[in-house]
Amino acid sequence: MRHRGRCLLVMSAALLALSLGGLAVSLTVLYTNDLHLRFGRLDSLRELIEVERAKGNPTLLLDGGDALQDFRQPLSAVWGADEMVAWMNAVGYDAMALGNHELYWGSDRLTELADAMAFPLLCANLEAAPGHAAPFVSSVIRSIGEIRILLVGVVTSYHLPYPDFPWLRYVKPAAAIAREIAALSEPVDLIVAVGHIPVGEAACVAERIPEINLFVTGHSHEETQEPAQVGETLIVQSGAFARYLGRIELDVAEEGVKLVFNELLPTEKATADAGMALRASTHRGLLQLTAVALAFLATALLVLL
Repeated sequence: MRHRGRCLLVMSAALLALSLGGLAVSLTVLYTNDLHLRFGRLDSLRELIEVERAKGNPTLLLDGGDALQDFRQPLSAVWGADEMVAWMNAVGYDAMALGNHELYWGSDRLTELADAMAFPLLCANLEAAPGHAAPFVSSVIRSIGEIRILLVGVVTSYHLPYPDFPWLRYVKPAAAIAREIAALSEPVDLIVAVGHIPVGEAACVAERIPEINLFVTGHSHEETQEPAQVGETLIVQSGAFARYLGRIELDVAEEGVKLVFNELLPTEKATADAGMALRASTHRGLLQLTAVALAFLATALLVLL
């Protein structure tokens, strides 16, 4: 199966000869979403990822957004993002969708975090005004084994900090994904949307853009034991807080994409003596808070004296 941009619907026989040749190629897609700095489960999550990769199947690892911030985690919400990026780099994510919580960092800090990522931060439906550089990209093409994959990111319109990003314009996800597909200059074997949007919203997008083969979603903290399906589009989400690693296996062939199976693999919460990254960030945060408090106290005493 080969997808083309809408303006490239007619391809030559030579291009078709470069296809998968009618043979189904197996691809494993591992997916997470809404990790929200839950460091206590990351060791278990990493072990599951390593086990799946050790099986030798071509594997793609994706995240549906909201990994780097959570106001419900007061200390790690401020100081844990660097550790989360380092962890995601270490386990080898292929791409991550921009979540609304990532935007809460503000432009400068989000740019720092995106620059530290060894993988692309994806969002096609927030467009930067002229003269502004967004800390994310719209899409990327990845080659996993014999399979060329278009990865497109989108984000929800809800709970976005618009005052902090007045130079960003929201575009409806379906329009943004259609634009990225139309811009393809070469055929791909698979189109994967990585969206920080609920399953129901992804279903509406899939109705309009049937070229999408797989939609990895987030934001709504839903658990899809079985993929939702709209036409030929499969839609999945792995809950939240690193409780599960999603695993979907696909057969990708010239005539289409076939679901082999999907499952949510449960993780285990770390014991009290685990979670070194969280402790390091927490200790640093406490030291910084103490320094700020002492500076404030010293200033107050000088004023009073």
